[in-house]
Amino acid sequence: MKTYLLSLSLLLAASRAFAQTPAAEEAAIRQTVARMTTNFTNHQFADMATYTTPDVSWVNIVGMWWRGRAQVQAAHQEIFDTLFKGVAFKPGPATVRPIAPGVAVVNMYCHVGAFYPPDGIDHGTNKEGDDEDLLTLVLVKRQGRWLLAAGQNTVVRASAAANNPIGQASPPPFDPAKIADQH
Repeated sequence: MKTYLLSLSLLLAASRAFAQTPAAEEAAIRQTVARMTTNFTNHQFADMATYTTPDVSWVNIVGMWWRGRAQVQAAHQEIFDTLFKGVAFKPGPATVRPIAPGVAVVNMYCHVGAFYPPDGIDHGTNKEGDDEDLLTLVLVKRQGRWLLAAGQNTVVRASAAANNPIGQASPPPFDPAKIADQH
């Protein structure tokens, strides 16, 4: 019986350790996310190798799926040089959730300014953006560093909120005017 209770106690302690992110680990994860959002705000992705895995993947807001650091970096740079040229990006609060040892999921709202697909030019009827996006990021710890392994970007459609079958399950999109600049 003592062995059983000891084993159960150790199992519970281990499961709690996996369910919590120590402050230093969470800070390192947030620093990786901050490097990524700095690239979004300054529109320069040359340092993407410092915060991504070589096999990183990204799904953008229209379902384009880029695989590998070279594709992800080139695609982001091209889109930010054209379609998103001059578009403001304002990162919002992020939640960090460990899902396994060395693996964490980050969800974060980001305000995206107005943009004009497909070429970045206002043709009178092609304005999009000036809304919230919700990023889902998967980070992994490799050789002591937290790196982005996968990302996905979803446009938050405010008009759909009333039809959410479980009500207001997520926090409302943030007001970028009410938070301090994180960079």
